[in-house]
Amino acid sequence: MKVLLLSLGRRGGSVRFGYELFAAAQAQPGLEAKMIIARGSENAADFERFGTEVLRLPTLDGKAPWTLAGNFLALRGHVLGRIAAGEAEAVVAVMPHLFTPLLAPAVRRKGALYATIIHDAEAHPGDPTAVVTRWLRSEAKGADLVVTLSRQVADRLAALRIAPRERILPLFHPDMGLHEPASPPAPREGPLRLLFFGRILGYKGLPLLVSAVELLQSQGVPIRLGVAGAGELGDLRPRLEALGAEIANRWHSEAEMAEIFRRYDAVALPYVEASQSGVAAVAFAHGLPVVATPVGGIVEQVEHGVSGILAASATAEAFAAAVKRLAEDSALHARLAHGLRAGAEGRSWPRFIDALVGRLRSLR
Repeated sequence: MKVLLLSLGRRGGSVRFGYELFAAAQAQPGLEAKMIIARGSENAADFERFGTEVLRLPTLDGKAPWTLAGNFLALRGHVLGRIAAGEAEAVVAVMPHLFTPLLAPAVRRKGALYATIIHDAEAHPGDPTAVVTRWLRSEAKGADLVVTLSRQVADRLAALRIAPRERILPLFHPDMGLHEPASPPAPREGPLRLLFFGRILGYKGLPLLVSAVELLQSQGVPIRLGVAGAGELGDLRPRLEALGAEIANRWHSEAEMAEIFRRYDAVALPYVEASQSGVAAVAFAHGLPVVATPVGGIVEQVEHGVSGILAASATAEAFAAAVKRLAEDSALHARLAHGLRAGAEGRSWPRFIDALVGRLRSLR
């Protein structure tokens, strides 16, 4: 089967997701995959290792309407040209982009299948991109196949009548960041080193985490907290400094991520709302268990007692109790690290691409 993948973001989790998906597609028997990425993508050079053509096109390079219109028409022309030349039986959007809802109808009229991977059914509180969420998810209405990374998102799309249940394929969020299984971590000694990673946005729950660590320190539980990510810290900064937290308040490139994750024992996901977590996928790839709130699709991604610890509720007190368990029980940390390695196949990219392509083949 011939598939054309579209990854039109320029940085962040969607870019890594597209790269990992393309890597898995290259190794999939009976599949010929090509890729279109955004010009200026932060990991564009990584694709060179495959020795196959990856087309780089301008996307949101300019703000003038005529520039954006020209960029969209260039994308549309390349995609439809590939279909007309018999090089693409299916087009898969790795993540909706401002252009892709306009592209889907043309792809289907040309005779190819159109699939989209919808990461979020609804806008996240405090996320500045929330204003375009409805537009982005609208491409699901005209897609032959809608893939989600959790059942929670699939159920919400169906409930909102954005896509019929029979066209939705709920899968999972594969691990991101390593192509080989993580090596077993050394036995943990000393204070639990806990990392908050990612953009600092309202729904990510950093205030909840800070309150939880303050509570733990008042109880004498040794925690070393790290916060790495871009966004406004506001009045959280002096509280973090009082906790002795390591603060790296900026955007981190993919090249930096491995070094950051190696310095910690576990990753905190104190989210107050979530579809699933790309940060959890990176943590798992690096062999790090997570402590998470039981919200949205997180309860599907994090297997309690196997790949991480789920707090009893999305409160500072419950989160502190969950972190305390991990901080005071090094044997539990070792069991979680083992559980991550044992379950890696179930969270693998080959398994993901096999399910995606299998469904596409059934639609031909």
